[in-house]
Amino acid sequence: MTEASTVFAMARSLSAQAYVLADPAQDRTLPGALQFDSARAVCLLDGAADVIAVAPHLIEIDEANFHRAGAWLDRHASKVPCATLLISALPLEMLARHLSSFVDVVLPDRTIMALAFWDPAILAVLAGAHGDDTLPVRGPVLAAGQRQAFLGPVLAWWYWDRAGHLRSLDWNGGAAASRPDMRLPLNLDQRQVDALVEASVPDSILYYIRLNLPGLLARIPESAQYAFVYSQILNARKYGLEGTGDLVNYCCVALAYGDAFDTLPEVAVLLEQVRSKAMSFDEFMKKFPSDIPAIDAAH
Repeated sequence: MTEASTVFAMARSLSAQAYVLADPAQDRTLPGALQFDSARAVCLLDGAADVIAVAPHLIEIDEANFHRAGAWLDRHASKVPCATLLISALPLEMLARHLSSFVDVVLPDRTIMALAFWDPAILAVLAGAHGDDTLPVRGPVLAAGQRQAFLGPVLAWWYWDRAGHLRSLDWNGGAAASRPDMRLPLNLDQRQVDALVEASVPDSILYYIRLNLPGLLARIPESAQYAFVYSQILNARKYGLEGTGDLVNYCCVALAYGDAFDTLPEVAVLLEQVRSKAMSFDEFMKKFPSDIPAIDAAH
């Protein structure tokens, strides 16, 4: 059995239903790729056809399709963050309504934001996933009551981390399946907002590089690109770099010249000036030694 089909089989033992929460924005073949035979899907968002085409869908996985769905997910969702696996006793429409009610959250300044819990990394940070070292933020970010309200109808929830390993949320629905009285939409405090923003940084930087400078990523396997970018973000912050532009540029330099470029003596001198605020990173880029060969040129 595949990893995903093994998870689906848990639904049988719990007398519950297996579901996939799919993100067509990450894989345009969804939800259709998992709608075998009479499988049904419900979109979590309302809107025009172009909105629905990229909006998250909850897909019911029948027992007859555990293996087929599991095989597809093991091939695709382990590489691209396009799906998570749920088990619930609720029927499709009721579970979809429940999840939809948590899409909108209220920020401290009273603005409304979409809470993208269909993104595996955001989900894991929201609810907590012990042992996932790929996460830039340790969860759970949600307060205890918020977490139980959100996860209450869910018996188990699984996701693939950014290294391609299947993991479960820190949640035992059988032990606390009731939903407390919680006014919706959820209100997030500034600490929660900051944690969610931080959790999205590596993906945002990687997305920008893939979109604008994909050639720089060619030497790194796709499955290792997230870890590389995350490690370089941590390195960049040692020099006081925080802005998106500076983080993107630092990662691009590391991709072009190697992840240890900052240890080269002539580079280290310049970076020390960046750290002390005597030089901006834009100035560093202009003064980067021209005699240092790029990785491709060195091989």
